[in-house]
Amino acid sequence: MPTKRHWAEVRKTLEQNLLCDSLKGRVRYFTTRYRKAHDQTGRVCILVDKKEVINMPFYIEDCRHFEASVRSKAATQMYKDNLKDVFIEYAEQGLFYPGDFGIALNEYLSVNINDAISSDNLLVRMLAVMDRRVGKRTLHKIKTSISDLPEWLQYFYQLRLKNENGLGD
Repeated sequence: MPTKRHWAEVRKTLEQNLLCDSLKGRVRYFTTRYRKAHDQTGRVCILVDKKEVINMPFYIEDCRHFEASVRSKAATQMYKDNLKDVFIEYAEQGLFYPGDFGIALNEYLSVNINDAISSDNLLVRMLAVMDRRVGKRTLHKIKTSISDLPEWLQYFYQLRLKNENGLGD
């Protein structure tokens, strides 16, 4: 997001303006902040047909704080590489913290759709595959590479393909 927006405005953009017609009303984005918590943590969820498919709870954030402290302590390169692998594994399992969604959302809203659909950020790719600007030809092209994606991301690709007249076959 180039400028700071209220969540209601961003959610409306995601659910009504950018979401493909076949998924409108089925995909919802939910966020909350626990203001009375000592650190005001929160969570982000993505719901499909009222079921939580992606849940980004605050406790994953503890791992990010750990990572930051490791970096500040002049850790060995090997340890940093191992830590990076842990977070790559988290992403492949669909484990994110709320800040990851904010980062992905900023990227998604600031790049063109072709860059978003091929982004290294898996959350950006998830948002892009459900975008109305991704047409049937593009979906057909990427259909063959879906099996290389993490299972949670395959779910969103399959969801879109099954809802686009005959592409899910």
